[in-house]
Amino acid sequence: MICVVTGASSGIGRAAASSLAQRGVSLVLSGRDAGRLDDARNLCAGVETVALAGDVTSPAHTERLFEIAAELGPSDKLAAVFAAGVAHSGDTLQLPEQIWHESISANLTGLFLCCRSAISAMLVRGGGHIVNVMSIASITAFPQSAAYVASKQGALGLTRSLAAEFRARSVQLTAFMPGSTDTELWEGKAWSPPKDNMLSAADVGDAIADLVVSDRKGYMDEVHYMPPKGIL
Repeated sequence: MICVVTGASSGIGRAAASSLAQRGVSLVLSGRDAGRLDDARNLCAGVETVALAGDVTSPAHTERLFEIAAELGPSDKLAAVFAAGVAHSGDTLQLPEQIWHESISANLTGLFLCCRSAISAMLVRGGGHIVNVMSIASITAFPQSAAYVASKQGALGLTRSLAAEFRARSVQLTAFMPGSTDTELWEGKAWSPPKDNMLSAADVGDAIADLVVSDRKGYMDEVHYMPPKGIL
């Protein structure tokens, strides 16, 4: 199996890549920070891994990721974990338009471009599995998070629509929505949940990897993965 992982230089994407490597999955990793992405690649020793720095809002980058996957193994089962994204919070009335556009671009448009490239590649191989890593904000609203919530709820709608369109052609899509997870996204925030109730990135990465490598005929179309005491 070959899996393309975006957002692999940090957080859930990095943890998912490491967990997939432990399960023997070959990897194509994407992230914006070349240095941190190289560190993530080093965590995946033991399996064939290619790292390509870039931005998922670039169609050329998302297409190149799947060209590399084809070069690694044109007949292998193909999967993807799309975990790239940004999180901004603050008073909505003071929200700069730049932050709004950045949130929609990274969390929704970038996901669309990734899915389009992935599905095109998977149809050539006869199918595949995409896990879109979102947030519990995809189904729950939080104050002072308008751009983030809007982008994540849009991402869920996108995933549901693509699943309905391509399920009959053996392309499966899973919307994976974790509750609060201890990653860099919380750094610098005015408020964050208690760490003792946050999921670890490693735990979330393991759960995602288990979904990807499952050989069951059925699959989970939506997963709500909660911390022990609730959403936050």
